[in-house]
Amino acid sequence: MRHYALAATLFFASQASASDGPSLCANTEQSASVRALYATAPVPPTFMAATRLGMSEAIVASALAGKETVGTSGAGFTEVWASLEGWGSVTVAIIKGGQVFEVHGPVPAGAPSTKSQSFNLQPEGVGLGGHLRPDKIGAIYAIDIVSAQGPVRGVTFLDAAGEGIFGVYLPEGAEPSPEQLKRFEQTRAVISSLARVCN
Repeated sequence: MRHYALAATLFFASQASASDGPSLCANTEQSASVRALYATAPVPPTFMAATRLGMSEAIVASALAGKETVGTSGAGFTEVWASLEGWGSVTVAIIKGGQVFEVHGPVPAGAPSTKSQSFNLQPEGVGLGGHLRPDKIGAIYAIDIVSAQGPVRGVTFLDAAGEGIFGVYLPEGAEPSPEQLKRFEQTRAVISSLARVCN
C-alpha cells in the first residue's frame, strides 16, 4: 500500500512541476553570465542580450534586477498599461519570429473586452491599435539601461515562457523631455509597487 501512495505522490509532484512551465527567474549561473555581458561595453538591450546568451528575455531582465530593471507578473497588466497612456510619442516594438516591427505614436487607452479575454486598445485615429491578451503575459519589466545607441528606457511585456511579445520605449537616440522622464519613472514606480515576478 505504501508503494501506491509513494507512486501517487511522485506522479502528482511531476505533474505539478511539468505544468509550472519554464522559470522566468535567472538562477545563479545565468545571473553570472548576464552580469558578465553587461559589465562590458556596449551594452545590448535585453531582447538582444537574450538572443546572444541563448536565454529568454525574462531570464536576462531578472538577472539585472535593480537599477536597470524592475519586474512584476502579468497580473499587473492593467495598472501598467494605464500608466503608459501619458507617455506621449513612443516606439512600440513588436517582436515575432526574430522580426522587430516598430509603431511610432502615443499609447492608446484600452479596456477589457466584455466578450472575450482580450484587452481592446482604443486608438484615436491612426496609430497603434489591436487586441491584447493580458492572461498570456508572464512578466512585465521596466528597463533602464545605456546601450551603444544611448539610453534605453521602456517597458517590455513577456510571455509565459519568458520570450518578448512587445515593448513600449521612449524614443531612441533623442533626449526625452522632462515630462517623458517623469512619466517613465511613474511607470517604474507602479511596477515596483506590484508583486515581484522574481524574489
